[in-house]
Amino acid sequence: MNESKTMKRLHSIREKNYGRMKHLAVKEQIKTIQTEAEPIKKRLLEKMKKREMPATGR
Repeated sequence: MNESKTMKRLHSIREKNYGRMKHLAVKEQIKTIQTEAEPIKKRLLEKMKKREMPATGR
């Protein structure tokens, strides 16, 4: 898995949204970050499942 690429993507999302989120409450910021991270999380979980499938078929 390419964690550095994923971390760079998350960092760029945070930087891009910093100005917009600066005025939000902490709970709203957390909710926004979780919402934006969900597609990345799903994609990573799918990749992990694909890698594990051949191992379970043995």
